[in-house]
Order: sequence, then C-alpha cells, then structure tokens
Amino acid sequence: MSRQSLQKLWQKYRVDLAFYGHVHNYERTCAVYEEQCMSLEKSHYSGTMNGTIHVVVGGGGSHLSNFTIQVPAWSVYREMDYGFVKLTAFSYSSLLYDYKRSSHGKVYDSFTMHREYRDVLACVKDSCPPTLKAT
Repeated sequence: MSRQSLQKLWQKYRVDLAFYGHVHNYERTCAVYEEQCMSLEKSHYSGTMNGTIHVVVGGGGSHLSNFTIQVPAWSVYREMDYGFVKLTAFSYSSLLYDYKRSSHGKVYDSFTMHREYRDVLACVKDSCPPTLKAT
C-alpha cells in the first residue's frame, strides 16, 4: 500500500530504493512507477532514475510468510528464507546490492547501481515541475 500511496513523492524526489520489513520473506521489484516496470534491466541500473526499486527484507525475527500464488509482473526475485541485504558503496556514484541467505551467507540476488550527478538532476516523469512557455 505504501508503494502505491507514496510513489509520486518517491518519483518527485528521485528515490532509487525503498526498503520494507514486517512481512517475513524477501522480494525485490523492478524499477517500478504507476504499477509498471520502467525498464527491462534487472542487474545493472544506470543513467537517470525512472522508477523506484522496492525491497521487502523481512527474513528474520519471526516465522516466514507465504507469498501470494500469483506473481506480479513487477516482481524480480522472491524467496521465503531467512536473509539480509548488504549494501557496498564504492564511490559517491556506485553501489553494489547483495541479498544473502543467513544460513551460509551466499548471494542469491544482486545488482549494481551507478548514478552520476547529472543523472540525479535530470527530469523524469513526474519529477520536475511543468514549465510554461514565455509569451
């Protein structure tokens, strides 16, 4: 519900990643906006941000929760196991994301993200105010 109700804010302020807990499993989405994947990319994100990647990292602290039977089009990876996310920033513009299972620390989901300063400033759908023509 928060993905749907807050997506205009995340788009306006160019939020790349949103993390959630409470539900005890793991799921990552594509870069999504208005219920649509904004890119076919799943392992390396670069250039202008055009949607927010949503991640449920709730694989700890309680019993695991089942997923719905139907897999939404925006779901990239889902797993019902105990795990955690490790983020490694290589510089101000490069990030490595790894989801690891707690039982042995092996990586099961991973992607990189690279954004230059000009990418952050670029306008994308619903991120910049409309402009008026001078008369």
